[in-house]
Amino acid sequence: MQLIPPTRTSTILARGNACAFLVSFLCVIVGLSSATKSPFAIVTMSMGSLIFGWLLVATVMAHLTSENDLVCALPELAAEFHAMSRFPVVVRVENPSNRWPLLFLTAELITATDGNVLRSPQKFLGMLPRRSAGEFEWTVTVRRRGAFQVHGLEAGTSFPGSLLVRRFFFAFDLPLLALPAVILLNSGVDQLLQGQRRTTGHQPSNPSAMEEFVGVREYRPGDNPRHVSPTLSRRMPDFPWQLVVREYSDPNDSEVTVVLDTVVPPDGAEDRLLMLYRHEKSISFAIALCRRLCELKHAVKFVGCQGDGKVIEIPIRHPSSDIPKLERTLARIEPIRTDEAVRRILVRQSQISDAVLLLISQNDSPTVRNMRSGAVLKVTPEWQASLVSQAVAP
Repeated sequence: MQLIPPTRTSTILARGNACAFLVSFLCVIVGLSSATKSPFAIVTMSMGSLIFGWLLVATVMAHLTSENDLVCALPELAAEFHAMSRFPVVVRVENPSNRWPLLFLTAELITATDGNVLRSPQKFLGMLPRRSAGEFEWTVTVRRRGAFQVHGLEAGTSFPGSLLVRRFFFAFDLPLLALPAVILLNSGVDQLLQGQRRTTGHQPSNPSAMEEFVGVREYRPGDNPRHVSPTLSRRMPDFPWQLVVREYSDPNDSEVTVVLDTVVPPDGAEDRLLMLYRHEKSISFAIALCRRLCELKHAVKFVGCQGDGKVIEIPIRHPSSDIPKLERTLARIEPIRTDEAVRRILVRQSQISDAVLLLISQNDSPTVRNMRSGAVLKVTPEWQASLVSQAVAP
C-alpha cells in the first residue's frame, strides 16, 4: 500500500482558545496589581492562573505531538457505481513519528459533484500511537448520476485548550462515475408489446433462419440445460457448481427500438423542475426496459439525442457488455430543449426498420404517433410509474 505525504500543511490559531488565553492573562495581571488583595482579586488571579497554565501546557503538548507530518494511503474505490446506492470510503492514515503519538485527530472527506465541493461529517480518533496506523470510514450516497470526484482528505490534530491546530490536506482527485439509479420492473412490462407487433405490421425478416451462436456466459437459473457447454464448464474454477452456457440469437424474435425522449424546457420554464425529475426517472426506466427486453429474447436497439444534438444509437445484442455501455453513456447525457430532434429520430427509425418503436416519453399524453410503416407506442410517465416495482439502493 502506497503512502503519500500531505499536499500541504498549515498551523492555524484557535480563536476561541486565543481569546480565553488573553482573558486569563489579564485576570492574572489584574490580580497581581490589585493593591487591596481582596478575596475577589485573589479568586480572579487563581482562576486566571489555572486557565492560563492549562492553555500554555496544551499548546506545548499540541506542538510536540504534531511535529511530524501525517501520511495516508489512497482509498481503493470502484471507478463506477450507481446513483442512490451506498458505498464505503475507507482512508488509512499513519503516524510515522518514533517519539510522539498524534492526539485528538479529526478528518473530513472532501468530494465534488457538478463543481460543488462537499464536506463529509467529521470523524474523530482519540490517539494514533507512534509508528502505527488507523482508519477513517465514511458511507457515501450520491443522489444523482454524472461525474463524481473524491477530492481529498483534510485532517487536523490538536490538544484540548491548545492555541494552535495543525492541519494536513491530502489531494486524491479520484474521478468516479455515478451511473443512473437502478430500478426493477414488475411483470406488467412483459405484456408491454402484446398486440403491438400486429399493430405495426411487423414481420420477422428471416423466419426460416436458424439460431446464430453469439457467445458464452455463466449459467443462470432458468437457462436451457441443453445449452450448457461441458468442455468450457470443466475449465471454470468452481465446476461443477459453476457452468457455462452458449448464447444464441433468434432472428424470429421481435426487434424493438427504444427511443428516449430527452426534452427538457429551458431555464425559466414553469414546468422545468418537473421535467428534470421525469428526465432522470426516464433514463433509469429506459435502461431497465432494455435489460428486460433482452431477457425476453428481443433484439433491442437504444436511440436517443443528447444536449449537443448528437444522436446516440446502441444496439444491445450482448446484455452483459452492452447494458453497462448504455449505462455509462446515459450517465453523461444532457437534455435537449425542443422535441424536433426526437421527431426526426422517430421518422428515421420507422423508415429504416420495421422494428417496434417504444418512445419513453416525458409527456402525459397517451396518444400514439402514426408513422409510415406503423406506429410508435408512447410510454408515458404515469405508465412508467405503474411498471416500476422498486428502486434498488444496495
